[in-house]
Amino acid sequence: MQKKLIALALASAFAAPAFAATSNVDIYGNVHMSVDVLDDGVDSATNVSSNASAFGIKGAEDLGGGLSAIWQVETNLAGERRGSTFTTARDTFVGLKGGFGAVRLGYFNTPTKELSRKLDLFNNRIGDTRNVLRSNASSGAQGSANNAWEERFDNGIRYDTPSFSGFSASVHYSTNFDNTGTTTTNNNDAYSLGANYANGPLFVGATYQRNNLTTGTGDETNWRLGAGYTMGNLKMVALYSKAQDQRGVDGADRDVWGLGASYKLGNGAIKGQYYKADSEDNTTDTGAKMYVVGYDYSLSKRTLAYIAYAKTKNDANARFSAMGGGGHGDDLSILAGKDPDAFSIGMIHNF
Repeated sequence: MQKKLIALALASAFAAPAFAATSNVDIYGNVHMSVDVLDDGVDSATNVSSNASAFGIKGAEDLGGGLSAIWQVETNLAGERRGSTFTTARDTFVGLKGGFGAVRLGYFNTPTKELSRKLDLFNNRIGDTRNVLRSNASSGAQGSANNAWEERFDNGIRYDTPSFSGFSASVHYSTNFDNTGTTTTNNNDAYSLGANYANGPLFVGATYQRNNLTTGTGDETNWRLGAGYTMGNLKMVALYSKAQDQRGVDGADRDVWGLGASYKLGNGAIKGQYYKADSEDNTTDTGAKMYVVGYDYSLSKRTLAYIAYAKTKNDANARFSAMGGGGHGDDLSILAGKDPDAFSIGMIHNF
C-alpha cells in the first residue's frame, strides 16, 4: 500500500495524465552493494560495488473482457559513486495481457538469458555464471565484443503463452538486436525461443537462440537445457549450454556446463556452484573452470546479507573472470592464463 501511495505521489508531481488514469501503478527495485577484494592473478584491489541495483515503475490498466494494458520502465542505479544515479536501461516495455498470454514491445531479457538467471545461485555477485557463459578466450576482459547470449534484445517483440498445467513457452524476436545493423534490412535480427515446465519442486527449461550478425561468416547460435529441483531444505540446479560460430567466427563452438546446490539452515543458507567452459573448437587451451561458495543470511523478508568467495582457473590462452561477467559492478582485466579470485561481503534490500 505504501509503495502505491508513493507511486501516485510521483505521478501527481510530474503531472502525467497517463499515470493518473492507470488503475494500478507500483514502484519496485533493489539496492545491492558489496565490498570486494579482487585479484586478477597479478595484482589485487578492494572496491565498493553496486551490483545490478535497479529502480522501476510499472502498471496495468483493465481494458475489459479479461484484457489488460501492461507497461514497465526500469533502470540501473549507480549507488556507489557521484554523478548520475539513473544509468542504463533495463526491462522497459508496453504490451497487452489476457487469457491468450502476453505480448510486449520494447527492451527486455530474452528466454535464453532468463533460463541462466533462474538457475544461477550467485546472480549479480562474484561467481555469477555469466563469467563463463558470456566471455570468450580471445577478447580479454568482459564486454559486448563477446557472444550475445546473456544480453537483452534491443527492438524486441515477445509473446509468452499462459501456463498449461506447468508448461509455458516464449517467442522473442528482434528486428535489430544490438542496434549495429541498418534500419532498411533485417541483417542484424535475432530470435530466442524458450519452453519451461514448472510443477512443485521441479523446474525444467530449454532455449534456442540465433543471432544474424553483420560481421563474420554468418549467424551464431546457442541452445540450452537446464533444471532445478527442491527437496526440503536442499535445492539443486544444473545448466548445459552449447554455442556455435560465436561472434560470427566459423567453428568458434563452445560447450559450458555447471552444477549448483543450496541448503537452508534456519534464516541462512550455504551454497556453492561449479562451472566449466570447454575450449573453443578452433582454438587450444581456451577453457576455464570456475567455482564459488557462499553463505546467505536473511535479516528480514526484504533484506539479505551474504559472503562469498569465487575463483576461476584459466587454461594457458584463456582470460575468463570470476567477478564482473554478469551484474556485478566491479571487474579486473584478466591476462591469459592467470587465475583470478575474489572475496565479497554484500547486502541486498528489495523494495
